[in-house]
Amino acid sequence: MPGRSSQRISDSTIHRLSKYFRTLTLMLEKGVKTISSETLALHNGVTAAQVRKDLSCFGAFGRRGLG
Repeated sequence: MPGRSSQRISDSTIHRLSKYFRTLTLMLEKGVKTISSETLALHNGVTAAQVRKDLSCFGAFGRRGLG
């Protein structure tokens, strides 16, 4: 992408992203349409700050307080 530096995503981040994806898929199947970083963190044994840091690899998105 123009204007973005190419940064390497760590293996541990990639591992957590796959876990987040599985969690989000399960939540969607249960009818959940939005999820907070806090809830996603709780289901994956990490902190909400770590979830936000991992997802920041893809740019800014979402709204504060509402996922």
